[in-house]
Amino acid sequence: MTAPNDVPRVLDFVVVKRNVPLTWRSYGHWWVELDGVESYGWWPTRRTGIVRLVLGGDGVLNAGESSNVDPNHGVPADHEFHPVLVAPRTDDEVRDAIRSFATSFAGEWRWSTRPSMNCRLFQLALFDVIGVVDGTGSYHTRAGGCPALAPVRRMQSQVTGRRRWPRNLPQPGVRVADLDLSDPARPVRSATA
Repeated sequence: MTAPNDVPRVLDFVVVKRNVPLTWRSYGHWWVELDGVESYGWWPTRRTGIVRLVLGGDGVLNAGESSNVDPNHGVPADHEFHPVLVAPRTDDEVRDAIRSFATSFAGEWRWSTRPSMNCRLFQLALFDVIGVVDGTGSYHTRAGGCPALAPVRRMQSQVTGRRRWPRNLPQPGVRVADLDLSDPARPVRSATA
């Protein structure tokens, strides 16, 4: 058994999977697999066409098919890695925290150019709650936003010399809990700030 003070450490029993959105192929999907037998991802409650994609609707764990297995469970992803635990927890506490977060989560599902609840923010909120990070070499798997706009971003990067952060993900260091998803462009200001 791993002691809770053994941090940071790589969690070999957790595999983070991320499929990038590809124009005309898919919207992408992010999910987490635990011990190779259970997995968790956030889905829209119904089949998502372009209108539903933008307007959004209710979300559901694992597409409503199973309480502990994502429909993509076991499928190879575009990006796969083991997260790094930075909070003092035992392996069993991590497992319990993942299950508890995933099974108690409720809310909408929507794709937007600004942060909105979907499989991406579900996974990042899970990271915040259990105390894990992407880890060295895995941060790039968050991707660069809408694939149709990739040529524009590349041109902008060449002109400005800077990489533009995708607007539909929180800025580095901003927790999902600190976002006001009713107006996703604004982080919530704490009373002490």
